[in-house]
Amino acid sequence: MKALSYIPLFVLPAAALLGQDISTPQKRMASLDLARALLTTQQTIETAERLEGKNPFSPKVPVTEERSAVVPVAFAVADRDRLLLLAPQVTPSGSVFLGDTALLLFGQKRLKVGDTIPIVFQGVTYALQISAIERTTFTLRLNNEEITRPIKPVK
Repeated sequence: MKALSYIPLFVLPAAALLGQDISTPQKRMASLDLARALLTTQQTIETAERLEGKNPFSPKVPVTEERSAVVPVAFAVADRDRLLLLAPQVTPSGSVFLGDTALLLFGQKRLKVGDTIPIVFQGVTYALQISAIERTTFTLRLNNEEITRPIKPVK
């Protein structure tokens, strides 16, 4: 019986605290208006031509506006700077030494010292020459400039 007399001491304060979560009518209406706006779908009226233009399987080629070709201005970039931009694009998977010949591996492709690697950068093809291959590094040459890079990039 004593335990039943303590129940109101715990229930009444808990009910009083939970009862304070009731919001004002203005806040409830704002929440309901937001819910209605999110749940209603807006109908879009599309013309047949516009729908046909969006169809990726349409045999018609959409007519696009011709824009004047923007020709990039070629800046005078030194070979060293150009080599610094091109070298990160050369990512070998490893190196191997067969006898006294060092080979740089690019998947199934094997390149030795003196071979060239064509790199396309900003629409221009550059021929980077492999000038040295070590155990963990390789050296690339563009014209008279050289740069040494690690075979496995440091993360």
